[in-house]
Amino acid sequence: MLNIYNFKIIKSGKEIEVYEYKTKNIMRGYKKVKQELREKKKKYRCEEIEQKEIEQLDMYEYKKEIIEKEEKQNQKTKFSIQRTRSNIRRLTNSNSQLNKFLTLTFAESTTDLIKANKLFHLAMKRVMYNKPEFEYIAVVEFQKDIDYFGRKKEHGGSVHYHLLCNIKTILKRDSFEWERWFASRYWKYGFVKVKDVNKVDNMGAYFCKYLSKDMFDKRMFGKKKFFCSRNLNNPVEITGLKARVFFENFVKELTPKFKNSFDSEWTGKVIYTAYTLKSNLPSK
Repeated sequence: MLNIYNFKIIKSGKEIEVYEYKTKNIMRGYKKVKQELREKKKKYRCEEIEQKEIEQLDMYEYKKEIIEKEEKQNQKTKFSIQRTRSNIRRLTNSNSQLNKFLTLTFAESTTDLIKANKLFHLAMKRVMYNKPEFEYIAVVEFQKDIDYFGRKKEHGGSVHYHLLCNIKTILKRDSFEWERWFASRYWKYGFVKVKDVNKVDNMGAYFCKYLSKDMFDKRMFGKKKFFCSRNLNNPVEITGLKARVFFENFVKELTPKFKNSFDSEWTGKVIYTAYTLKSNLPSK
């Protein structure tokens, strides 16, 4: 079904994001034909011409083409990273029951991301088997590529994981004992550190700080940037008339936390405003 709108709200728990599209209507529900299709077989595209033809091209134009392709790829990478950060922030803010911060590290240096992720998923399966109510969001991070003495590590820093989860209350004096128990029973590859995060405002922004540099790490290209259990609450997207009704009823009288405007090739001019509700409303 075709959906055309110029006003959108994304509700993530108490956090509300409002998008007002000033110059273009947004369309959903059809397959967009990319403008680049007609340029698919460009004259100077490297992979479509033979070496002999490359030698005959004007090198200035050829180098210009390569630079433009690199710039487009960099823009796509930045957009992908920003989208991932937004997804994690919204998912985190939609699950306020996640009240503990876990850090899982390997006892032995583990730089192979595929191997590390397999071990991580095995650990999560062990937890979920014994505690089906367990919920989590996990992001991947690498330790520093430089050791204590300033020497560069041959294979880079070791993989470790940061999780937000819904572990039951742990007394401060018993946290060390609990960490050893969790490591021996579920995370059998190294060490565990637990931290209470009940007092953190805007947990999504707090959690996203662990995604700053590592999302640009070459080891992360083409790999999942985060993992989560399937039993989480998802952010809610509201568009068109329903979004305006929601705004009038619950958001209009609030003071904005943040406001910005930007221009996009695909959406035109957009006014973005962020709010925090005084109380959490039902998702539906």
